[in-house]
Amino acid sequence: MQRTQNSEPLVLKDGFKPLFGEPKESRTFRSAFWQAATQIGNADSWVLRFLRARKWNVFEAMEMIKSTLKWRTGQAIDEIMYFGESQLHYHTMDTGLSFACTNDRLGNPVYVVRVRVNIDRNRSIQAIKRFLCWQIETSQLLSTGNADGRVTILFDLTDFTRENIDLKLVRTLISLLTNYYPETLGILLLYVNSWLFTGIWSLISSFIDPVVKSKIIMVRNSSDLSPYIDPEHLICEIGGRKQFEYKYQLPSSTENNLMTDTKAREAAEAGFVHAVNEYEATTRKWLESVAYNSDETILSLDTFGRDEARDTLRKSTIALDPYVRARTLYHRLGVISPDHTVSF
Repeated sequence: MQRTQNSEPLVLKDGFKPLFGEPKESRTFRSAFWQAATQIGNADSWVLRFLRARKWNVFEAMEMIKSTLKWRTGQAIDEIMYFGESQLHYHTMDTGLSFACTNDRLGNPVYVVRVRVNIDRNRSIQAIKRFLCWQIETSQLLSTGNADGRVTILFDLTDFTRENIDLKLVRTLISLLTNYYPETLGILLLYVNSWLFTGIWSLISSFIDPVVKSKIIMVRNSSDLSPYIDPEHLICEIGGRKQFEYKYQLPSSTENNLMTDTKAREAAEAGFVHAVNEYEATTRKWLESVAYNSDETILSLDTFGRDEARDTLRKSTIALDPYVRARTLYHRLGVISPDHTVSF
């Protein structure tokens, strides 16, 4: 997609530069880790997801992190976010296949997937994979008020037909959430009012990971959604009372001008690197200072300024963000503010 408001030519950032200046073929574990943590926003909660996914087995969690970082490097996730919507499939964005529009009762962002607009012949599997990665990465910006970074996905199957059956999309989404974005999914709501979908559910469910399957809830009407999403926050097209109509707002040709400011980026990246170094140093002191009682319960714990270092790292991440990530639809709609507060 290379369109902007008023049909202006979109200025692409041809000079993509990876964080820390390391090309993906020679990227270290440390730089790959912090690149991921920069996109996610909270290194502690990101690591915690892998520990939960592997039931607190540290070795297995570490292996999953390594696998994820290798995948992120190979798929150039940082580059996907750098170019943003300029390299996404325009029709998919314009028709509103998937968009965030509200919060659930736990404060997690809700992504609505309008299955009726999905026609897989309109795009390649590479295009849908890029779109899904962009959506999941962007969802973390919308989850900044929630330390767990979880999202709720609402599949709206209204007017679902055979033409909308897309096993490749479902398989890709499940694979991403299971293998590379563990514990990102809060719950997945299937708003089912189609006999056709009920008939193929057994086929789809056969390849869904048991952990993901345990988070899937079928609902038949807006009343069934009420325990999960307040009717005042549920959009009207799904039976709620929130006035909302999806309309894709094209990028402007100037919204990413900061990405061409080399000196400002270097300054922001230097601040980020300094914050990372401080955070790592205080974390080491924190771990070395832990004292235990004979029963292995914690006797004393001095954080050595780790909380302050984490806040500084967070601020440096926000300062760096406009130089390494293209602005999104949610920035243009005012949902995400410059300080990364979120308001639907």
